[in-house]
Amino acid sequence: MLKYKIDISDALKRAGVNMYKAKKTGIIGQATLKKLQDENVTGITLKTLNCVCAILELQPKDILEYVDTEEDEDIRNKIKS
Repeated sequence: MLKYKIDISDALKRAGVNMYKAKKTGIIGQATLKKLQDENVTGITLKTLNCVCAILELQPKDILEYVDTEEDEDIRNKIKS
């Protein structure tokens, strides 16, 4: 399962990106920004991840991490059988 390593919402706020600026610039949609605030990893696209990386001057590996879960093990078991 993918998880955020950092608080994206806080990092974007510190970079000057809030709901108003997101709406005004159109760089990140308000709905997407809300998903980032809720730490909803499944709700973002690679385009959004690219925007976040550009704004924060980070690499995806600085933002996301993979944490193995039982669900992931079930996926691997299905592939093996």
